Amino acid sequence: MENKEVKMNGTNGQRKFNFASDILGGQILSRLKTVDQYFIIYLFSLVIAFITFTLSVENTQLTMRRNQRELKNLKADYTAKAARLQYLSKRNEVEIRLEQHESSLQKPTDPAKTVKLVRRHN
Repeated sequence: MENKEVKMNGTNGQRKFNFASDILGGQILSRLKTVDQYFIIYLFSLVIAFITFTLSVENTQLTMRRNQRELKNLKADYTAKAARLQYLSKRNEVEIRLEQHESSLQKPTDPAKTVKLVRRHN
């Protein structure tokens, strides 16, 4: 951006107008006596509040998308691990793994017995 210097039509014409620093820095408002007009300050504050609100909403949405993606990955990981655990807990798989580790564990010869609990009321 090129700096343009123009003499202001104000007091004594001695003050020069520097385009880049005056407009971007906000000094134009004080030099043009618009500080007395509170409506302009109100509009600027509304614009700043709108920009801030919009950015915070975008950041929140971005965080939500990241969390949803992570949750989806964790659910897929959980499903895969649950399927693997179910496969490994089958009786045939347990027997194969016991043989691979040379375990001395034997198959039960008697069927499992049920235990009955009798509650005594006092």
